[in-house]
Amino acid sequence: MDERYDPAGIEPRWQERWRSKGVFRASSDRSKPKYFVLEMFPYTSGRLHMGHVRNYTMGDVVARYRRMRGFNVLYATGWDAYGLPAENAAIRQGIHPADFTRQSIASMKSAMQRLGFSYDWERERATCDDPYVRAQQVLFLEFYRRGLIHRRKAFVNWCPSCATVLANEQAQGGVCWRCQSVVTRREVDHWFCHIRAYADELLSGLDRLPGWSESVRNIQRNWIGRSEGAEIDFPVEGGGSVRVFTTRPDTLYGATFVLLAPEHPQALELARRGGREDEVRRFRDEVFAAERIARKAGDLEKDGVFTGLHAVNPGTGERIPVWVANFVLMEYGTGAIMSVPAHDQRDFEFAKKMDLPIRVVIVPEGTSADAPEVRSPAQAFEEAGVMIQSGPHSGLPSEAGKRKVVEMLEGRGIGRAVVNFRLQDWSISRQRYWGVPIPIVHCEACGPQPVPDRDLPVLLPRDVAFTGEGGSPLARSEAFVRTVCPACGKPARRDTDTMDTFVDSAWYFLRYVTPMGAREPVDREEARCWLPVDVYVGGVEHAVLHLMYARFFIKVLRDLGHVGFDEPFLQLRNHGMVNDRFGEKQSKSKGNVVEPADVVRMQGADALRVYMMFVTAYDVPINWSDEGVSHSKDFLERVWAQVRARAPLFARLAGAARPKKGDLTPRGVELVRAAHETVAKVARDLDAFSFNTALAATHELTNALKAFEKGADPAAEREALRCLMAALHPFAPHATEELWEGLGETRWLAESLWPEPDPELLRRDEKELVLQVNGKPRGHITVPVGMEEGALREAALAHPKVLSWTKGRQVVRVVVVPDRLVNVVVN
Repeated sequence: MDERYDPAGIEPRWQERWRSKGVFRASSDRSKPKYFVLEMFPYTSGRLHMGHVRNYTMGDVVARYRRMRGFNVLYATGWDAYGLPAENAAIRQGIHPADFTRQSIASMKSAMQRLGFSYDWERERATCDDPYVRAQQVLFLEFYRRGLIHRRKAFVNWCPSCATVLANEQAQGGVCWRCQSVVTRREVDHWFCHIRAYADELLSGLDRLPGWSESVRNIQRNWIGRSEGAEIDFPVEGGGSVRVFTTRPDTLYGATFVLLAPEHPQALELARRGGREDEVRRFRDEVFAAERIARKAGDLEKDGVFTGLHAVNPGTGERIPVWVANFVLMEYGTGAIMSVPAHDQRDFEFAKKMDLPIRVVIVPEGTSADAPEVRSPAQAFEEAGVMIQSGPHSGLPSEAGKRKVVEMLEGRGIGRAVVNFRLQDWSISRQRYWGVPIPIVHCEACGPQPVPDRDLPVLLPRDVAFTGEGGSPLARSEAFVRTVCPACGKPARRDTDTMDTFVDSAWYFLRYVTPMGAREPVDREEARCWLPVDVYVGGVEHAVLHLMYARFFIKVLRDLGHVGFDEPFLQLRNHGMVNDRFGEKQSKSKGNVVEPADVVRMQGADALRVYMMFVTAYDVPINWSDEGVSHSKDFLERVWAQVRARAPLFARLAGAARPKKGDLTPRGVELVRAAHETVAKVARDLDAFSFNTALAATHELTNALKAFEKGADPAAEREALRCLMAALHPFAPHATEELWEGLGETRWLAESLWPEPDPELLRRDEKELVLQVNGKPRGHITVPVGMEEGALREAALAHPKVLSWTKGRQVVRVVVVPDRLVNVVVN
């Protein structure tokens, strides 16, 4: 064994030994319990950052630990390879997105291997691989035939200068990322996935995910946003009607105007009939230039424009104006609301600004209809109460009134009770090049036609120009676009949209259990063996979209017969961010990025891994510390010194069985007991994802070894070191493998089983308790296990430390906390 701890020499050697022997290959042994460890796979940006390191170290620690506990572990990774950044790189650097992506994969894979992550690299998958593309297109067409994918018009960001559609991230601040022109909105044909069809199941399924944090489940509940209410038709003068959604049908009689979202399909039509089309169109364009997030949060000043038409309140029969307002969202309900300003604060503020009437129809019980707050309300009353000024329903409580109003509307054929969801159908088409092509052909005679299975995959053409202007490069590739209709054989055009990359990541983990060249998207037998995922590790920033889409995909694939389970991830663990040393987010623009490769080169992969797991709890943000990594390396050097100093003692013990209690000296018994308590605690902590406390236990055992006289009991020392190596191995696999071999062990730790603590050694005849006086620690007392409470009180009161603090004072009571402490309370 080398005298000096040298990670630069140790780590590459063990990485090659593990690789050449294939020790991390997922076994086909079905006699072992399975354990699928999954991390959110990386986007191929070309570099590994510290957030990646923290994420993947967590997963690797769990994977290594579970292997040692006898599980058949599947631990694989891949690459979220498609997306806008690669296309932007093509425009900026003149490099093809495919080349940029492959170079990025090679760079990031090398960095991950240098950190010693124990992936089964034979299962590596990239979403841009031809088999992956084919499988995703097969699934698209299965969803399409089942009625879960449809095409309709939708508004998109449009740069008039570049003549192209922009993603939201390209239109931040309302200007084009490339030319700084003001972005407008344009209505184009878009593909949507009907995720709303599974809204109820997505919501109810959250109650069956105890392995997820309540905060993430609440985020998803709020995003799905189930609400019970009614849809009501408001007749419009001149013919037709506007259908609104409301959760408060009991307030119908207080509706004094109707509001439409700017995107509402009737907005321009009604404005045209009302002679206000130009005003409404200008207003709509101004709203589209505003930040969509601000509209959703209600953080913008409320504004609107009158369409020139009136509707009829079906409850009162009154003529009420129809407006278009910037704070009404098309994705909520029907995109139109009946405005009851007396009972909705946003409507109240809008009514005040536009001088629109406010009528109170709900009051707290016992409030008179002549009360000042009814005649002239200062703000909206949004609670339930008693109905007033509501025709035949006056006097009813709100809940009963809701039912009665809906019954009345249903009887007249102008309303119905409905359940609404905030969750909207998922827009999955993008006007970009670098993505999975949508496998649809458009024929003038036959309409949209699926590409036949024999012609899949539809692959991206290589010879396209990346200028950033004039729309998608695919649309300008005649060789790609021109084809024939699979139904009639006449000339047709391919769809030139590509799929949203969230589609790629919604089901990627299923490809880890499916052979690369499989014709089916999912190997059903392997899926039955390995899925669902036992633990999923990643950032909380994906708590909504990615996780929602993955859950949706699994439910559809279950109904299509591909899988036999309902939820993809049994446990979800969200790690905290890794900030710079001042607590700021790391970014290239700030120049505060800490490069993992630099840290590994200077301190070693094991030191970085130990630091990441030891510095704080896994879900708490980290402020980077160079000193912290140095301290972790110092710890590994202390461990190295302990093993190296004792290794020569163990030559005659090589291959010996674990010592029994009777084989050890009294001090040796205490050392081995501490070692076995350590592995028991580390196991409990790793089961609970408490990595930092697990590592703290290995620090304590290291200190116990240092205090133990070298050579006083070689059997005890060897057993303690073996326990220390096993407990530390998931965190620092390279150093521990080297030290393990130095102890004369022939089977690698990566292939060894977790040391089971000896119950005989864990059982103590005596217990050390804390002695307190008035709640403050004053000493310790060692007593027999199971000592009666009365005898324990007497022993505590007679203890010299306690006597010195109670002399001349009256003892009020003695509190005993079993197996922990005795507290003497004095006046």
